[in-house]
Amino acid sequence: MSFELCRDAAAAKWLLEQGLPWYRLAGRGPVGFPSYARVRFIPDPSFPGQKTSDVDFDQNALSEKEQVGVALEVLSRYTATPDECYFCMWDGWGTITVNSAPNFKIPNRDYWLFRGTLADYADWNGDDPARWPFGDSPDPAFIWPADRAWCVTNDVDPHFATIGADTDAIGRIVVDQRIDAVLDDPECEPPYWD
Repeated sequence: MSFELCRDAAAAKWLLEQGLPWYRLAGRGPVGFPSYARVRFIPDPSFPGQKTSDVDFDQNALSEKEQVGVALEVLSRYTATPDECYFCMWDGWGTITVNSAPNFKIPNRDYWLFRGTLADYADWNGDDPARWPFGDSPDPAFIWPADRAWCVTNDVDPHFATIGADTDAIGRIVVDQRIDAVLDDPECEPPYWD
């Protein structure tokens, strides 16, 4: 299978039903999971107001897509529906070539909702136009399986992706040495870069 654009956004309705402010939903994801983690694409700032231009980051680290892929590899064992997953792509990049209007919206963010398998994630933004005909795009803003056992949220602004899932799944993600993941509390704001 490969990605298919959903005809409607019914599968994403549960995100809207969260009743969260748009910036909270887009940036940190849905609430109600037993446990949370943040996969950090760059380390957290050392102090408030720190600028990313002030730090020399390890450029040999895995890409954002690869780090999310590691987390999805772990999460694949925690869903009964790995062959039916949903992926939201933010429409804010001028390099995207989707031949329809975005089909899922929250205030200040418009997305295209795609359906595919968890294994399809490897083709996201890939070079094979038969498997990825949508142009150069960012990583998915949301990823979840049909059974909603977990959700990965990766907005354009934060330096991390947030994952809500089963406590055991989050524990396995946090100890995985291939990525930089830490436990997260959805009630507390994490540090942000200026």
